[in-house]
Amino acid sequence: MAKAKPFIKWAGGKGQLLEQLDAYLPEDFGDRRNVIYIEPFVGGGAMLFYMLQRYPNIQHAVINDVNPDLTTCNRTVRDMPEELIASLLDIQKAYNAQTTEEGRKDFFLAARDRYNEKNLDPR
Repeated sequence: MAKAKPFIKWAGGKGQLLEQLDAYLPEDFGDRRNVIYIEPFVGGGAMLFYMLQRYPNIQHAVINDVNPDLTTCNRTVRDMPEELIASLLDIQKAYNAQTTEEGRKDFFLAARDRYNEKNLDPR
């Protein structure tokens, strides 16, 4: 089975530190039962995915982050995956319809400007 990885790169990600952070866990962590994993600053989720794959004894995970854009993104992936995929396919189709590099650049810049307005609704 392929390993799950973060779907987004996030500043301050823990992806490069997974093994070092794992070394700080109690030696018997893998033997404990019904573990609840809590991560207050999930970011892109590198540590979350690592922990869930490495420790099958984790029965429940509670994640959070202070960045509202990131929490909206995570809720959208969790709650509306079909709608997200359809929307991403529409964006990909519109991008690929651009016939010039300048057109693709303009398309990207317009999408970025729309995102940066911070009034996007996940629904």
